[in-house]
Amino acid sequence: MRLDEVDREIVALLKEDARISNRETARRLGISDTLVRKRLRRLSESGLAKITAVTDYVAMGHTTTALVRVVSAPKVAREVVEEMAKFEQISFAALTTGRFNIVLLLSARSRREVADIIHKHLRSWSGVHMVETLELVETVKHRLDVALVVRDK
Repeated sequence: MRLDEVDREIVALLKEDARISNRETARRLGISDTLVRKRLRRLSESGLAKITAVTDYVAMGHTTTALVRVVSAPKVAREVVEEMAKFEQISFAALTTGRFNIVLLLSARSRREVADIIHKHLRSWSGVHMVETLELVETVKHRLDVALVVRDK
């Protein structure tokens, strides 16, 4: 499915304010609210757009965020990343190419919680050879309007 100008304009308005009503979107674009509703359903069903709430981890008490890079045996990498992705504290988990074959983004209430997840869970896997943890000290840019959307296989 390809986005046309109307789709792009709807998405642009939602990026500004995800709570905008279909009626207000239609008014601003000079189209019917029925057309807005149909377009939103089509965008959602096709997987091109997803409307969701963004959680403020700091407001939830998560004060420590770390990028965790892992070298594991290739035969266990998928199993490791899928199990680690089950942790509520891990908001991003991916298989990668290069020196590290797993990358995780972990946000926790403390450095101790980060360490516990890494030492008690991640390092306990047979086949995990190396873990490098990079604590984020200042976020310069983090776009919340764009994401890699995971589609069912």
